[in-house]
Amino acid sequence: MPNTVVTKGTAFIYGVAGTVTSLTVQSYTVSTSFAKTDEAQDAAGQVVGVRMMDKRQNLSVEGLVPSAYSGAVGDNLSFTGNTIVFAGHITQIEERGTNNGFMRVSITAVDYEAF
Repeated sequence: MPNTVVTKGTAFIYGVAGTVTSLTVQSYTVSTSFAKTDEAQDAAGQVVGVRMMDKRQNLSVEGLVPSAYSGAVGDNLSFTGNTIVFAGHITQIEERGTNNGFMRVSITAVDYEAF
């Protein structure tokens, strides 16, 4: 008998829907921020204008390694997920192994606005 899914109330996104070549993605975090901000204040010290520049998107992704991961710091990284399309450069790779589990790789990458 096939599994039947019944949704009552609000439906939410469940699980991980992200892909990176050579990894089985287990979790990811994407954040966007400006690297530079400059504020203009009036005579009373109130902020009356803000200039935000150099938008960056940061990605942290953790995955299981099916056979071997060959990425290196500085390499390009493409990630697609729930409405997310990321294309940046790897800034950090961390490998974790254990005697009773699968090897995991954590990758940090950044996508610069004008690069």
